[in-house]
Amino acid sequence: MTAITPSFTDVLKVPIISSMKGVFDVSRDGKSLLYSSNETGRLQLYCVSAKPGSEPIQLTRGKDPVDFGLFSPNGREIVFCMDTDGNDTFHMYLIPVEGGRPRRITTAPQRMWGTFDWNPNGREVTRTVAKKDSCGMETVNLVTGECFMLKEPTPPIGTVRYSHDGKYIACDATVTHTSDEIQVFKRDDPCDMISYSIRDDSIDNFPCFSPDDKRLAFSTDANGSRQIVIQDFHNESRQYLELAEGEEVLGQPVWGPKGDEVYYLTSKHSRTVARKHRLGQGRGVDLPLPEGWITNVRVNPDGSVVALHSSMTSPPAIYLLEHSSKQVMAMTPHDYGFDLAKLARPESVWYKSFDGREVHAWYLPAASKTPPYPAVVWVHGAGWQVSDSWNSGKMLHCLSLSGLAVIAPNFRGSTGYGSEFMKSIVGDPGGGDLNDVLSAAEWLRGRKDIQGTKIAVGGGSYGGYLALMALTTKPDAFAAGVSVVPVTDWLASIRLSDAAFMSFYQELWGGLTASKEGLIRSRSPITHVSKIKAPVLIKGAETDVRCPIQPIKEFVKELKKMGHPHEFILEKKEGHMSTAGDLRENIREVTSVISFLEENLT
Repeated sequence: MTAITPSFTDVLKVPIISSMKGVFDVSRDGKSLLYSSNETGRLQLYCVSAKPGSEPIQLTRGKDPVDFGLFSPNGREIVFCMDTDGNDTFHMYLIPVEGGRPRRITTAPQRMWGTFDWNPNGREVTRTVAKKDSCGMETVNLVTGECFMLKEPTPPIGTVRYSHDGKYIACDATVTHTSDEIQVFKRDDPCDMISYSIRDDSIDNFPCFSPDDKRLAFSTDANGSRQIVIQDFHNESRQYLELAEGEEVLGQPVWGPKGDEVYYLTSKHSRTVARKHRLGQGRGVDLPLPEGWITNVRVNPDGSVVALHSSMTSPPAIYLLEHSSKQVMAMTPHDYGFDLAKLARPESVWYKSFDGREVHAWYLPAASKTPPYPAVVWVHGAGWQVSDSWNSGKMLHCLSLSGLAVIAPNFRGSTGYGSEFMKSIVGDPGGGDLNDVLSAAEWLRGRKDIQGTKIAVGGGSYGGYLALMALTTKPDAFAAGVSVVPVTDWLASIRLSDAAFMSFYQELWGGLTASKEGLIRSRSPITHVSKIKAPVLIKGAETDVRCPIQPIKEFVKELKKMGHPHEFILEKKEGHMSTAGDLRENIREVTSVISFLEENLT
């Protein structure tokens, strides 16, 4: 196929592999790989032999996207979840590894807050669920479908991991609005529990039992940046794995098969490195995987490593690193039908914010026009960063290919830049983070290749919130705005939240007290809607439980009263950012955004 310059729809058609809540697992014998992809249009389940050149088998073909998935302990079955209504509530299903008709296990969908894990006996799965007034840990009998609460009420829990003998469960639990702790308890007696917390205000999470169940590896930010802790159950000793300056651990640690090594990912300036650390040595060894963004590392019994890699200019691919030869092989090659080299080259930049602090961002020039360009400040959601990954770069490329330059700032509160930077927005949403976004617009305005009067701001979720705040705080600074599933009224969102999101709000605002109501109201876009001047596109989702539709409708209602130019897209059966894995819906959504920006910036 002749390589051609891509359009933004070509970029969107590149298959997603295990993105966001996607599936990624390796069978315990290391012979089979499980992942999710939207290659056929929607996120579906695939299984492939862990041998290069093997053809994947598509296991599911439903109309709803597949979320979360794990091999059974014996490798013969797969448990997975589906959100049928887009409202973050999930049914659980079983399917044989060779494929067939999935069998629904649960009788009623539940809102899942974190991960789940198989009991090594293979008969049950334990997961965390969130209700209006409480969270709980629920066990699902995969034979009968019976669900019962193992622990209730519980704090919101992110990770659930069984010990290899099935006697214990380790989890990470939110204790206060500033800390998470590790909890280890007996499966048959949840009250028999031990807690591990490095500091009263540290976030300790992602626990993982060693192969002999005598130690626990987990992540902590107690020393300023995230690092791995090895907790010994026998003598209560702890070992901290050494990192280089500026590095921090990302995600879940993984034990090597002999229990003498721990594998983990380190992040620095929006790129990751996979590392193997032999216990007792000073520093780990970097694995020879491609540069960019690596996720979902798994280690097989023979010591080989499977990892998912992408970059802003390299679409997602699964790689196998052989143990003996150290040879790296792509397991999921793909012909994209266009020349990746014709995408704009992302530039890693730093700019000074309002208080002199250096903030990192990614910048892409317009790929299809000559300067000076109209431009967009594109703002990511909460709890993330703009990384050197295809997932982060996809929307940036779409904007670039449409004739717009784009900067994507890693504003205060972003992950990947240390604990202090991430926690600097606690009690201050719409403060320092907003000023970082406004400073990014000023950075654009100072460039000779940018049309200073043709700058827009946009984003989704928390990024949509900051976009609206930017439009109301500096109404003359932007020619247009885009806000996808945003928070428009914090107080209303808090009233409508469940127990899990109430914990998030407590953490974000540094506690919710009556004395903070005035500040919370002042940091809500609805309070300042009358100040907005630029035309704005707003999208809301009817079944969104994270950013509920009612406050968004109220914001749009006020725009209508003002006679302010705007467009409103209401998705009837979608949840929070649920179009990402649906190819047709994703193309429709991005097309509406780009059409709006083209109309108001060109």
